[in-house]
Amino acid sequence: MVAFLFLATLTTAPSAARRTPLVLAVERARPAVVNINAEEVVRAFASDDPWQLFFGGGRIRDQVRTSLGSGFVFDERGYVLTNYHVVARGSRIQVSFDDGSDYIARVVGTDPGGDLAVLKIQVDRKFPAAPLGASSDLMLGEPTIAIGNPFGLNQSVSMGVISALHRPVHAEGRSYYDFIQTDASINPGNSGGPLLNADGNVIGVCSAVLATGQGIGFAIPIDRALRVAKELQKSGALAEAWWGFDADSLDKEAAAALGAKTGALVTSVEDNSPASAAGLRRGDAIVRVEGSPVRDADELRFLLRDVPLGTRVLLGVVRGKKEIEARISATPLTAERAQGVFESRTGLTVAELSAREARSAGYDVSKPVLAVHEVSRNSAAARAGLRRGDLVRAVNSAEVDTMMDFQKAIAQARKSGRAVLLVQRGYRLQEFGFDLG
Repeated sequence: MVAFLFLATLTTAPSAARRTPLVLAVERARPAVVNINAEEVVRAFASDDPWQLFFGGGRIRDQVRTSLGSGFVFDERGYVLTNYHVVARGSRIQVSFDDGSDYIARVVGTDPGGDLAVLKIQVDRKFPAAPLGASSDLMLGEPTIAIGNPFGLNQSVSMGVISALHRPVHAEGRSYYDFIQTDASINPGNSGGPLLNADGNVIGVCSAVLATGQGIGFAIPIDRALRVAKELQKSGALAEAWWGFDADSLDKEAAAALGAKTGALVTSVEDNSPASAAGLRRGDAIVRVEGSPVRDADELRFLLRDVPLGTRVLLGVVRGKKEIEARISATPLTAERAQGVFESRTGLTVAELSAREARSAGYDVSKPVLAVHEVSRNSAAARAGLRRGDLVRAVNSAEVDTMMDFQKAIAQARKSGRAVLLVQRGYRLQEFGFDLG
């Protein structure tokens, strides 16, 4: 009798007092949370002997690198939302659920600039989808819950509150804007997991962009993340707009001359472009986009990147210490225009050479090639060490022989946010990478 009572005590269900709203919130969302294991195969020399590497004979072997992260099912058909950096280089992606089931997934689409990616589980069945909330009515101090895979510790739960909204973050050479800041623990491995409110609804996508931030976590607001996710589901990439101008952050000297505190200084305007049609001029300072303040050039790009094609955007512009308004149209970015944007960003201009011209320059080729025609001073291309006369053989592993090849490759590279050029100089091949975000 005593043994029976003892066993009954051990199997008693948790009391109602212990099943708090936060416990219920976790139970609502947890079945939809996945751990992500992305494997990248890299080629490396089996020997570290420098003499063997120099003189040859070193064996090359494949090595597997693993990236750990989190995500959550946002569509019951098996679509998973996560961070781009979690799966950026993964050639084999596996997702694992709390019930122990594992599945292979493929990348459907990516938004490198927004650090978002959509995966599709390669099984035709329904999956538990996370309850989705909104980020438009968040309150400072309201509870938050992060679920993820920090340091490989799967399905870990941490709690905190919303510390700040619309927070800009600068990390690892990139700028992010409009983040939710929370003191819930968000560590490497949490990236891509859901940030929940007290009802168990997803209000953000966790992003461990500040790995050194003690007690500080950030999340991408769910309203923006879902807009991006739905477009990635549909087309695999965000439709990019062409604006026809370049801008740099406003420095103190220019700000004082214009009478503006912050903003983005227009440095060039293309002829027959949306910018020229809107009346923008070199030397203007863009200080607002649809009423939202612009702190620098990165924030201007962020505010413009999510604008749907065909939309007319209201800009606040300071010219001659007076603020005026300009309306600019989001125009589709064609492959030809993508090349122009690339040249403007990198300072690199290429030209097509016939096989005869290339042979006269000392290259043993039998078909047309692309060569570096011009490298602007103090540009990204100049800093990387590119020179006039270098041959461009491939962009992101896609062979390029003609200007049409190059334009298509650059347009495709913009979807991943980075272009890696394989360049030949004499008999030597070298790679040069440029961020396009």
